Amino acid sequence: MYKLFALTFTALVALPSFANARSMEAGEAEIVQRDEPAVVSISTWKVHPASEPGEAPRRVKIFASGFVMDPSGIIITNKHVIDGALGLTAVFSNGDRVHARLLVAAEMLDLAILKVDVDHPLPALKWGNSDALQVGNPVLTIGNQLGLGISASAGIISALNRDLQDSPFDSYIQTDATINHGNSGGPLIDRNGDVIGINTALYNPNENGGFIGIGFAIPSNTASFVEHFLLNPDHPKPGWLGFTLQDMTAELSQAFGVPQTGGAIISALDPSGPASQASLRVGDVLQTINGTSESDARAFNRAIVMLKVGEPAHLTIWRDGKQQDVDASVAAWPNYMPYGGMMHGAMAEAMMARPPDSGMTLAAISDDDRKKFGLDPTLDGVLVASVEADCEARELGIEPGDVIKAAQGEPVASPADFAHAMREAHEQRRPYLAVLMQKKQQLRWLPLSIIVAGS
Repeated sequence: MYKLFALTFTALVALPSFANARSMEAGEAEIVQRDEPAVVSISTWKVHPASEPGEAPRRVKIFASGFVMDPSGIIITNKHVIDGALGLTAVFSNGDRVHARLLVAAEMLDLAILKVDVDHPLPALKWGNSDALQVGNPVLTIGNQLGLGISASAGIISALNRDLQDSPFDSYIQTDATINHGNSGGPLIDRNGDVIGINTALYNPNENGGFIGIGFAIPSNTASFVEHFLLNPDHPKPGWLGFTLQDMTAELSQAFGVPQTGGAIISALDPSGPASQASLRVGDVLQTINGTSESDARAFNRAIVMLKVGEPAHLTIWRDGKQQDVDASVAAWPNYMPYGGMMHGAMAEAMMARPPDSGMTLAAISDDDRKKFGLDPTLDGVLVASVEADCEARELGIEPGDVIKAAQGEPVASPADFAHAMREAHEQRRPYLAVLMQKKQQLRWLPLSIIVAGS
């Protein structure tokens, strides 16, 4: 079974890479230089549920990627990047940091569209034609690998039409171009500098492992269709015929007496769907839609989604030893939510219901602590006894042995004082709490986030 991992990256988790990318060919460096300004790093906070009863949910910093597809500030990324996100920031290659807002997320594809508002046109990429790809074609990836910043790598198309059992419409591009956690939502680029895929997942049998030469991207033709669909509020809903298909194998072809392999067999029918109303049956073999044959069940499903609602679909089927023609009226996909798929609800509510856990364990300063950490005998404040590995405090550079002197200008003499300052800032809906931290012989003010900026 595949062990597939989304490519978002949690800060400060070491994930080694075990695969080497090919060398860049002549001209590819120019492509990277031209395209890189349109690729963004995406940073966001998500909330990890409490590990123990009574504990608060904990903020975790997540890094991913995206790219500008329209100079007005339209950014494409993966849906799993924004699921549960508590605010989004797009970081451009020149260092500019811009708040990004979610416009819409796809329901049936790992795709989301963000918007940044700036006072100038942005460099943008173009969609390429993923249907023209062949195994062996050279490709490039650009993205925020491991949260280190924008990085580029080179590789080839390893395979096409991979089924990851992620959705009925899977047709992933497989590549050996180096991609890692943090590449989610970044572009897979052809030799023309056009986007022919969106990097989405990697394969590794080791749950904590990095890239081993097998990565997957959503094809650009699928992504561009969904992008235009999502951005057009008047766009018709996805087409639906109301049957479930499975691939037609050579063995099933022999069993059903179909003279050639290919097509897809109906394995289930919705009793209220157009296929049932057109008298289609379980066991019918779908060979063409509107005169076009497809390679497998997923390809037929993709073709059906793109059919116009209300118009007839001309189906060629194999039934009872002969070929037959059937017309079915295309209906709208049931329970379709044009703004579905966003998980801002429950996790955000949990976050806002109580102050976040900073990831620090605090304690009164004891004599043993002063000896252990070399603290001045007269130093007042609250000791940081421990810091969790993937929390905001660790990202800010806070370490065991540091001492909190004040919060928001008020002295902190006990863990309860600090908890009170966090609670008060939370109730006042401040975006940050200013914390004065003694680190060895240095005093530093650090901003500890309380709520999402702009919320």
